Amino acid sequence: MFHAQLKFQDGAAVTVPVDAGEALAEAAARLDLPMRHDCLSGDCGACLCRATSGVVEADPTALLSPEEQAEGLRLGCQTRLASDAIFELDYPLHPTPSAAGRYEAEVIGLDRLNLTTTRLVLHLENAENLAFAPGQYVRLRPPGLRVARPYSIASTPDALPEMELLIRHVAGGAVSGWLENQAELGQKVRLRAPLGGFALDERSPRQIFIGGGTGLSPLLSMIRAARGRSGRRLLCFGCTAPLDLFHLEELRALEADRPDLEVRIAVMRGTATGAETGTAVDLLRQEDLEPGCAVHLCGPPAMVIAAQQFLRGAGVASHAIRAERFAPRA
Repeated sequence: MFHAQLKFQDGAAVTVPVDAGEALAEAAARLDLPMRHDCLSGDCGACLCRATSGVVEADPTALLSPEEQAEGLRLGCQTRLASDAIFELDYPLHPTPSAAGRYEAEVIGLDRLNLTTTRLVLHLENAENLAFAPGQYVRLRPPGLRVARPYSIASTPDALPEMELLIRHVAGGAVSGWLENQAELGQKVRLRAPLGGFALDERSPRQIFIGGGTGLSPLLSMIRAARGRSGRRLLCFGCTAPLDLFHLEELRALEADRPDLEVRIAVMRGTATGAETGTAVDLLRQEDLEPGCAVHLCGPPAMVIAAQQFLRGAGVASHAIRAERFAPRA
């Protein structure tokens, strides 16, 4: 048996005994220790951590680039110990989100924001048992479906028992088909929540958010929850075309109401009032990337990769770059 020390963003630490051949995340889950996880199969990235000491053996995964693996990033569910080791996690130990549980919720808002995006607002039953951190996600299962799909939470913990999800319509998708043809106010859906390890770096006085499409969701939750806290924040939000843009009025209202927040918007094709031409990454300027900044990325894989390459080339330290990755699922 070896021991893994988990070091959290707030300086707290927990030691996990890990059996020979046992994955780190499985050991933590077995002992009900606060390492966030979800699928435990290497597909979701919720158990992302950084190995800083010791000898570890990690299975290959498409979720991490060779550069990230060389820098010590690992998926806890795919990592086994060959010695005692130390791992850093990108979220605080306290406050700890509640353990993932199952909830029933009523659809109380169903707004088509554009041709490809729906805003789904839910009222959760027994929400007093749920505590999540901005950046986390849920698995949603609509009535009549046997599949559940992950969606980041766009609202804040203070908004509970209401919860907002921004859902992109995917051709042939099960949840997309439900939204198109069957969803209506008053319906009951099932959730598993909270899930995921994507989290705001609250230590940085300069926080940058780069989002593409519905990758805006967890970033919006982080920005909304930061109201009244010190620091300076920049949101770079991009979509493919003007018709894909959404939440523009709310973003501009947030910017007008929050002197700590600047919002920049881009479209790759065409033109839109108040938007630049290009990607969300193109909205960044060298002077934005001051020492000590923390960058949070969420969007299509190509956008995340492009942002990581730009940021590394601009000298941003790898530990200051956080990414939530997602890909459309049917």
